Amino acid sequence: MYFFLDETLDINKSVEENLSVAQKWLEAAYDWAVAFLPKLIAALVIFFVGWWLVKLVCRISVKAMTRAKIDKTVITFLNSILNAVLKILIILCVLSTVGFDMTTLIATVSAATVAIGLALKDSLANVASGTLIIINKKFKVGDYIETEGLKGTVVKIDMMYTTLCTYNNREILIPNSRLTSNNIINYFVREKRRVDLVIPISYSEDIEKARGVIMEVLDESDLVLHEENNKVQVEKLNESSVDLMVWIWCDSEDYWKVYYSMQENIKTRLEKNGIIIPFNQLDLHIVEDVTKGSLK
Repeated sequence: MYFFLDETLDINKSVEENLSVAQKWLEAAYDWAVAFLPKLIAALVIFFVGWWLVKLVCRISVKAMTRAKIDKTVITFLNSILNAVLKILIILCVLSTVGFDMTTLIATVSAATVAIGLALKDSLANVASGTLIIINKKFKVGDYIETEGLKGTVVKIDMMYTTLCTYNNREILIPNSRLTSNNIINYFVREKRRVDLVIPISYSEDIEKARGVIMEVLDESDLVLHEENNKVQVEKLNESSVDLMVWIWCDSEDYWKVYYSMQENIKTRLEKNGIIIPFNQLDLHIVEDVTKGSLK
């Protein structure tokens, strides 16, 4: 009887101790929530409002730079830098609000910057290269360029990448460092461009007649710059044809119109004048050997 009574008392005592510990934990959690919850709410408000303000500031800055007639390439580059800097400031404000020691945090970040810089040296090289692209102005937004076999219209130059859009509406992201370390062909940096077409004609055709027909097509076109040195000349005596090189000068913005329309118009006009555009063929000549009465 006394044994069971003592055991019951021990159990009750243990339960009371556990309840006491749980109560202390709850009280500590409550005190922490009371102290930390306002900071957390303030941090969330700063984060979401700050993020919205960053977008608003960037939008306003873009409009202001556009009204100031700043080059679009510079606008996109500066906007990407401004966006990144403001977001970093927002994150630092959030961390400070929830109780992080900013002095310690800045010291830690400064120490980590060196290690991060070494790890992200390629990224830093892209940022430096993007700055050089903006300063040197070798190409800008709207130019059609080619590099490493990639072609497209420049639609954006950010801190890290340059974005090209191809004619079939595909996006190409090229690291800025590759654009400063490789050769670049800028197709539309000049106001005028020359379209080079190779038009083959048969060996049996009159070259002067073909030249006259092609020049007539050029003279009738409103897209051709007639004051420039447009030419039709023999480029190569090919295996199955005489290749005529046609030089056609036009405004850069009309390049592709001229390139495609002239090929069609020249072919149609040559056929109309009875001038043959040959295809690859092999002529086999059989010579009779009279002395031996056999064929070679």
